[in-house]
Amino acid sequence: MKRIVLFAAALMVTIAMASCKDKEDVQSYKEFVGTWGVEQLDYYNIDYAGAPIESSRETFYFTPGDMEGGIDLVFRDDKTGEMRDRSIDTFFLENENTHVVYDTIINPDTTVYSYFDYSYDADESVMYMTMESTQKTHKLRISNFGHNNFSYLNEYRTNFIEEAKLVRTSENARAMGRKNEMQRPRRTGSILSDR
Repeated sequence: MKRIVLFAAALMVTIAMASCKDKEDVQSYKEFVGTWGVEQLDYYNIDYAGAPIESSRETFYFTPGDMEGGIDLVFRDDKTGEMRDRSIDTFFLENENTHVVYDTIINPDTTVYSYFDYSYDADESVMYMTMESTQKTHKLRISNFGHNNFSYLNEYRTNFIEEAKLVRTSENARAMGRKNEMQRPRRTGSILSDR
């Protein structure tokens, strides 16, 4: 009789722990809810083993919350969000069928809004972000996460990596610190440079 009682108690504890873990995983996307400013953006190629080819690396620095040249990602509680990009001043017009650029438009001091839906798989540390304008879903591997910062890796084309470091900001964050004045080149298919 004692064995049956002990077995039943162990089974109930196991079920209770499993249900708590499932509930915790469902809520894990909420850790991203808020406004995040891009601090560093790297583009590079990887070799056959997935290691970065350092000679191909290009690094761009931004000031999180900068109202003139920053990039912010806003994650909402309903799994929607928006990207506010104030670093773009050149837009590329391309043929939809051939993807050949036929014109460019220069428009300084512009904020470009891009909308997206997202989900997060806590077991795999992967965020899926679907951009509304292209309907392309990006698979962001979260390489580092803390309450006030996180980093992701996005293979936006085969062997082409976009790596970003973001910092949690508030809605009224002031611009301060460093800023990269160099215009970053367009990276078709990436999240932060596909314009």
